[in-house]
Amino acid sequence: MAKKSTKKLAKQKSLQENISDAWISMRTGLIVMALVSVALAVWIAWNAVPTQGTVNGILWGIGFGAAVWVVFLIALTFNRFVRGKK
Repeated sequence: MAKKSTKKLAKQKSLQENISDAWISMRTGLIVMALVSVALAVWIAWNAVPTQGTVNGILWGIGFGAAVWVVFLIALTFNRFVRGKK
């Protein structure tokens, strides 16, 4: 068998590095998460207030907004555990 050329090895290494890189920054991800969680909380509260009342509707909205953050933080923790902190 012929040895792999250095160009081919460099190309494979750069491809592997590109795959493992984050496609958005942490700051951008947190901003998106904040916007999505606030939008979801407002939407759920808006729809729950007529049926549940004002206080319960707002609490449902806050609960769903917080649930988005819980899922995000669990996924982030798992990702950092598996891949290691960078």
